[in-house]
Amino acid sequence: MASDVIITDAEGITKVTLAGTVARGAPVAYNGTNWVNAAAGDAATNLYAQYIAMDSGVSGDEIQVCKGCTLYDPDASTWTANGVLYVSGTAGALTHTRPATAGDVIQIVGRAVGTQTARIDIKAPRELEVFIPADVLDTTSHPGLGVIDGVYAGRQLDTTGEDVYFNSRFPSNVLSVDAARVVYDSVAETAGTVSAALLTIADGASNTGTAGTAHAAALPTGTADNIICYSDVTAMFSAAALKAGYNFTVSVTQVAAAVGALLVLGLYIRYTVV
Repeated sequence: MASDVIITDAEGITKVTLAGTVARGAPVAYNGTNWVNAAAGDAATNLYAQYIAMDSGVSGDEIQVCKGCTLYDPDASTWTANGVLYVSGTAGALTHTRPATAGDVIQIVGRAVGTQTARIDIKAPRELEVFIPADVLDTTSHPGLGVIDGVYAGRQLDTTGEDVYFNSRFPSNVLSVDAARVVYDSVAETAGTVSAALLTIADGASNTGTAGTAHAAALPTGTADNIICYSDVTAMFSAAALKAGYNFTVSVTQVAAAVGALLVLGLYIRYTVV
């Protein structure tokens, strides 16, 4: 993109102070301390675009930035008409090519109108909630369809060493996991503790993966007969283990002997995504 890019129809204008050199028309991110060039990268980096720079500047400069605008680049054939624009893996750049490095956070920020014109519309991060049922494979004494308690059916933990599993995939636009709970229906459970473990794996990589912070054996929160209780496993999804677009598996294991049982309903995760 040319340094003399023209910006019109700007919306959501404010000012930020830079750290490093930023060119007019570049996507801008906050790195936790300063405003810098945005770049696709893993969720631990979080350099997702929040604004477009309306001026060029260097460290210490205060410049205007905007959430939405029309970019006109006098360079010939800069863009492909009607093509989607992503934040690039190259800092401060936009691209039509979806970033492909494992763990890259994918952020769509606009669309080309023609070869020299693009419309940018940067959305604020938003929440995404998912509820993942347990895998059909388990090592409990109630495999297959599981058991039912009242109106709830599922895998049941009631013996030391029993396991249930969850398999899923992080969204490619994920920034963080803000809450994660293994949810149960308590069947008069008062003593059975459970542990949990997380493993994340990129496509094409060894299935040994990267382990998250293990959830130590503990009694779920709020156990009493017929109460929907849970194990808070948010800490398992640490920055080191959270990788956009990676596959992951969670295992939940009965550690201490049960008095009653825990009927596993699912794994709840609340993400922040762009």
